[in-house]
Amino acid sequence: MIRVVLDSSVLIKSIFKPLRSLSSDGYSRELETHEKCKVLIKFIEERDVEVHLPKVCIVETAAVAKRLAGRVLAERASKGIMKSYKIVEEEAIFDIAWDVALETGCSGFDSYFIALAKREDAILFTDDSGMHHHAEDVDVNSILVRCTDLKTLESMLE
Repeated sequence: MIRVVLDSSVLIKSIFKPLRSLSSDGYSRELETHEKCKVLIKFIEERDVEVHLPKVCIVETAAVAKRLAGRVLAERASKGIMKSYKIVEEEAIFDIAWDVALETGCSGFDSYFIALAKREDAILFTDDSGMHHHAEDVDVNSILVRCTDLKTLESMLE
């Protein structure tokens, strides 16, 4: 069975279109990434893919969704994520996350996503270039969605 970890950037970008206030180039790139993230989630739902998320992802997703769309949608989205995927408690990955943080210097949030992918031998899908590079530094198979075409994303889930 294929195992993946989804970064909150992928979840948020699958739900929300980019802000129109971005530059023309930025908006175009982010709109393309939004579409890729939506399709990636669809691919995952259509296949026998096991999705793992660190519990902190629920908090991070709720916070960003609240800023973008308000409390009601933020709560609905975060509850939907909790029901849809395997949520892993902090204690289960703390030691690995601490090692990742010490080795890479990445953010605390990022270290939990990377640690979970490491523990589960899972593919980490992210649209955070910093997280992607830190994951590669500790030999985690990380995919930067904005730089990956749809055909490649789909083939990784077969």
